[in-house]
Amino acid sequence: MLQDLDSLSARIGQLVQVVRQAQSERASLQARITTLEQERNALRDQLAREQAAQQEAMQRAREHAAQVDQLRNQAESAEARLREEVARYRADHDAVQQSLKFSQDESERLRTAALAAQQRIDAVLMRLPGAPQE
Repeated sequence: MLQDLDSLSARIGQLVQVVRQAQSERASLQARITTLEQERNALRDQLAREQAAQQEAMQRAREHAAQVDQLRNQAESAEARLREEVARYRADHDAVQQSLKFSQDESERLRTAALAAQQRIDAVLMRLPGAPQE
């Protein structure tokens, strides 16, 4: 019976040792779980920050695209106005050139008429009595 008690005592000692080892492993695993949960939470926070930054960057990109479209529209509008002004100035230039040509032709016609009139006047004056003889 003493032998049975010794055997039982040895088995209880082994069982206590196994239980302590299991408790130690459990504590170690619990600490590991806590560490992993903290890492998971940190990664979630980082992911949330990165997603927020990505959303912000996408919003800025959309705003920049809208600004680019607005500037493009303004540039196209300004270009169209400039083309209209160039066309108007060309038309004005052509009209002024035609007016100048007409004025130059009229001036030349008037010079010719004035010269002819001057020659006729000189001829009439030469035929008057007392006109100097050449």
